Amino acid sequence: MKILLTCCLLFSTLALNAQQSIAGIWNMGKDNTKIEITSENGVYGGTIVSSDNAKAKIGNQILKEVKAVGGEWKGKLYSPKKSKWYNAVLKKKGDQLQVTVKAGMMSRTIEWKQE
Repeated sequence: MKILLTCCLLFSTLALNAQQSIAGIWNMGKDNTKIEITSENGVYGGTIVSSDNAKAKIGNQILKEVKAVGGEWKGKLYSPKKSKWYNAVLKKKGDQLQVTVKAGMMSRTIEWKQE
């Protein structure tokens, strides 16, 4: 009976984590750039909504094809410096979104804060 109860609690916790939304306004930190992440049919995307950087292009898509996969999200993040899309893994932790960008064998994790 204890094993059954433990399994039920574990699976319900995993289901709740997988259902957390990443939609909203996120501050990337650098240049106070803010991204709005929205969902359409379970697929997330993000556009720049404001920035203190004069070169930032408001309205440009910077995040695309993001889908929930086992408690995290996987998709593509655009690098304006390289003019290239990179694979990204996003994990929501409270009011922060940990974004890990992968390029070949290298990866870098940055944290965005929810507005």
